[in-house]
Amino acid sequence: MTQSAVIGSGLQLDAGDHACAFYRTPAERDEILLPFLIEGVRAGDKCVCVVDSCPPEVVLERVVDEVGALVREGQLEVLDSEGTYFADGGFLPDRMLSFWNDKAATCLAEGDYTFVRNIGDMTWAHKRRPGVNELATYESELNRFMAAYPQVNLCLYDLTRCSGELALDVLKTHPKVLMGGMVLENPYFLEPDEFLAARRRKSGR
Repeated sequence: MTQSAVIGSGLQLDAGDHACAFYRTPAERDEILLPFLIEGVRAGDKCVCVVDSCPPEVVLERVVDEVGALVREGQLEVLDSEGTYFADGGFLPDRMLSFWNDKAATCLAEGDYTFVRNIGDMTWAHKRRPGVNELATYESELNRFMAAYPQVNLCLYDLTRCSGELALDVLKTHPKVLMGGMVLENPYFLEPDEFLAARRRKSGR
């Protein structure tokens, strides 16, 4: 049976889904992020969240306030971008791909969880740090291993800070998008090999 992740307001993502969502205010961000984690805790899923636009402690406290004793030890991880995306000072796509892959493989192999839900607040992508220009390639490559585990990944982007080019790249690299209170199949999505070929044509290589 296909596993799925309820993400609030009757919405759900299926195992293997890699989705994006756009927000304009911290309140809109929290309307997506908090239910995603709260429902995950209630379902007994392993939950990993990386935030950049607010301290991890803020998210952790709000989730714990809602679900309290339901949170199992080690079930909920709320991390920041400095210790993940910028762990070595700059962004290395391969390192973060390994991070998500190893996180899913380890927690599922230990037998405590049967489903993993990951959510990333992607405002770190607007910082002037080495490697950030590889964001779109990273998002595309993430699709190659999503189906390897019973997991979902949801990436949140602040639309007020996204250029038109970045917003289009986000759409090209996520098979599903949360929009208008619905989870939609994304008609702009390109498979990783298609996306890589398009990037090469654009750069003239």
